[in-house]
Amino acid sequence: MKALVPLALLLLAAVAGAEGADAARPLQRVPSVVHVHSTLSTGDRSLDELARMARAEGIEALLMAENYLLRVEYGLAPFRALTRVVHDEPSILTRGPEAYLASVAEARRRYPEVLFLPGVEVIPHHYWTGSPVALSMMLHNTQKNLLVFGVTDPAALRALPASGNLHARRYAWASVADALPALLVVPGVVLLLVRRVRRVRVGRAIMIQRRRHWLAGGVLVLVGIVALVRAWPFTVDAYPPWQDYRLAPHQALIDHVDGLGGATMWSLPEASDEGRRSLVGVTVTWRTDPYPEDLMRTFRYTAFGAIYAQPTRFEEPGGRWDRLLVEFARGERSRPAWGLGEAGFHGPQGGKRLSAIQTVFLVANKTEAALLDALKRGRLYALQRLPEGTLALADWSVAAGEASVVSGETLRVPAGTVLDVRVAVDAIGETVEPFRVTLVRNGIVTEGWSGGPSIRATYRETFDGRPLVFRIEARGRAPHRILTSPIFVAAPTPGNSP
Repeated sequence: MKALVPLALLLLAAVAGAEGADAARPLQRVPSVVHVHSTLSTGDRSLDELARMARAEGIEALLMAENYLLRVEYGLAPFRALTRVVHDEPSILTRGPEAYLASVAEARRRYPEVLFLPGVEVIPHHYWTGSPVALSMMLHNTQKNLLVFGVTDPAALRALPASGNLHARRYAWASVADALPALLVVPGVVLLLVRRVRRVRVGRAIMIQRRRHWLAGGVLVLVGIVALVRAWPFTVDAYPPWQDYRLAPHQALIDHVDGLGGATMWSLPEASDEGRRSLVGVTVTWRTDPYPEDLMRTFRYTAFGAIYAQPTRFEEPGGRWDRLLVEFARGERSRPAWGLGEAGFHGPQGGKRLSAIQTVFLVANKTEAALLDALKRGRLYALQRLPEGTLALADWSVAAGEASVVSGETLRVPAGTVLDVRVAVDAIGETVEPFRVTLVRNGIVTEGWSGGPSIRATYRETFDGRPLVFRIEARGRAPHRILTSPIFVAAPTPGNSP
């Protein structure tokens, strides 16, 4: 009789159609900080210091996003390699992926209570406008970046398609132009080896002089050798920085990481970056404009920064994120995208705290692999808080009878099924109240509850067979906020019907 109990539970789950849900699993909440830099790239704190800060502030996981490659170059056409000027800063690729992964592994060993998920911040493409001849140049999109997680093989990490990555370059027509100056070695050697015959009249006599073309030959050989060294092995970026390829480089990186089984995240899509510097009389300006619309034009990425230090609008009810989620629910996209809290933490400058902006992951077991799985599946919610208090998500689920699903999952039930959307949020600390919880259904605010210190509510409706997307947002006194991943409801399909 006891052996029939697990079988009965499995059958019940199958009939209810809870896709991706496991009713028996206990899910742990893991407070995490996404997008953290250490002294391994542009951060101010070592991995050890970050681990101690995390432990002191109640953070259980750090998703590192060290700078992958900070390399900017410019060259004059047509011989760009010969005239190339490069600005290169220390980064993961210049120091070696093996060293980075080994450092993270050692930090895990020393601080087993803190999970470390190694990731990188990648610049897929930057490009130039203007000209040094005009004494004015502009560098675009050095902050239009993607975070990459889950790629832990050093060889695979070394070969990511990123701007300036020598390990990911290829041969193209530009390779021919780069190779041509190297051929100057050939005529240069000929001039050095072949003596020029010169007849000089001295009185009634004629003297024959044999001289080598030392100057001309030496210059040609020198230029050829320099060209050979600077251009070798004559490969170029798939998307060179001499023109704007729009989103092709970014989509290429997303697809490449997806093929490796990793996860990609658009970083700070509504933030802007701009600066200016004068170099040898040339004014160089760099600028990255906000790019929220590009999240609608790219596909198969895992997540995006939804809550961070700057104001954001992409995640507002009825906005672009809801449009994207509804497109997925209708089958117009192969994947949704999850909204994360993104810290962009480099150090505690200006009193900045590591735990101010978090992503809380729901995991069956506390491991880096489970954390990556939760990131891919959307079992998470974004949180913004103060040290003195926080909003706490006690329950966010959609149930149909005995079947229930949580963030990122899909509940498949036939039309006519009664759905219970369950919400439970608590305020911890006096700095939070009052607060309000908003339920968003297919991009429309459907219900809201206000009060504190606890809100417990259930929204009920009868499923009519058309795809549904539910998500909630809770806001207390600024900056307290919670933003959940969505829950989907859909009718059974032939492949997964009861």
